[in-house]
Amino acid sequence: MYPNSRLITLTLLLICMLPAFSQQNTRSPYSLFGVGLMHFDGFADNAANGRNGFSYRHESNYSFLNPASLSALNFSNFNFGANMDLGKLKTTASKQNFSNAGFNYIALAVPLKKIKSGLAFGLFPYSDVGYNIINVKDSGGVAVRNEFEGSGGLSKVNIGLGTNVSKYISFGVNYSHVFGQITESQRRRYPGNRFMTSYADNMDLFLKGNRLDLGVQLHSSSNSKLSQVIGIVVSTATKLKGERDRLLVTYNEIAAGDTIVRDVIINETGQNAKITLPQSLNISYSIGNREKWQATAGMGTTSWSKYKSVFGDNGGLVNDKNYSLGFFVCPTPHFDASIKANKFGRYFKSIRYSAGFHHNDGYITAGTNKITENGLSVGFGFPFTKKVVTEEGKVLVTSRIFLTGEFVRRGTLNSNLIEEDFFKLTLGLNLADNWFKKRLFN
Repeated sequence: MYPNSRLITLTLLLICMLPAFSQQNTRSPYSLFGVGLMHFDGFADNAANGRNGFSYRHESNYSFLNPASLSALNFSNFNFGANMDLGKLKTTASKQNFSNAGFNYIALAVPLKKIKSGLAFGLFPYSDVGYNIINVKDSGGVAVRNEFEGSGGLSKVNIGLGTNVSKYISFGVNYSHVFGQITESQRRRYPGNRFMTSYADNMDLFLKGNRLDLGVQLHSSSNSKLSQVIGIVVSTATKLKGERDRLLVTYNEIAAGDTIVRDVIINETGQNAKITLPQSLNISYSIGNREKWQATAGMGTTSWSKYKSVFGDNGGLVNDKNYSLGFFVCPTPHFDASIKANKFGRYFKSIRYSAGFHHNDGYITAGTNKITENGLSVGFGFPFTKKVVTEEGKVLVTSRIFLTGEFVRRGTLNSNLIEEDFFKLTLGLNLADNWFKKRLFN
């Protein structure tokens, strides 16, 4: 297949994936807050390193978490990922299992060697909304049923550019177009009581806006055996604008599934809506021997106290802090399948073995409790290689299939709240090749 045909095929794949990402969902009651649970923007190998990619810098791959990493690319890259969640929601009185699966990311990057830069395009989920909460209680001998339900979320299209401004400094910028729909409803019902008045408040939000991520990496020379990288990323505040449809009615339940509407309190369509998402700052440090091993530590904060909902309030959100630690080792990064001697043992030495930890102290408050999140991760990067012809001659190019497993705990059992324990499995493909080289003869 010619290079331009590959580009057309991958572009069409990006377009076709748009509907799938708009349906990305979660099963968390904590997606009730804000615009839902914020999605991790890294690839499968970043997730394996404790969800840290801000100081990620390798010749074989890059990270949208810090677009400055694009400047290190030697070959064109295609990344694709999908994930599956298996978990349990717990309270002090009950437990409920859940599962969820969906596409995670799709991205394409090309090196621009003449200007010491890299360019990338990607499609990611941005936030996930998916909850169905039912609270039944007795009020003065009358059964009251409170129901909260939400679905949808936001997605984003990324365009990233990274460039080397000097031997030791790289700069990058991500432009993201954020878009999506969120549907939410609240109902207060009196089941089996035809004399009590219930209400239902249904709202649809259609939002879009733009976001910028500015990244810098301070790094050692590409020739040094011990590599060190400091990554800093600032993400700007995002103003999302769109339309809101809202219907608030009161009604009586005559029988199961049979209701009579009493009053229409609010009936709005196409109303202007806007939401302000906060800015964030992340800093990370990595040390290692290029593709052989690397240790990473990072921290960051997001100013959720400056979040504004469609009603102009903050929703009780507070500033959060996140911390991460990660490590990977790969004794023989470039596995050559043409070498038959000790082939089985050499392959296992070429697998990238990763582990990590992440902690977020929470931006959601429920009473006096902050909803924290902790996660442990392990990952494996299985290589497959090919020899390609470059200006320097034949070069061995390594691609990988990444398999990452994370155990995550979110929430607490204190004050009758909900604790989530789940296992997230992410399958990622990193395909590297010399696709867009200029041919001397056709």
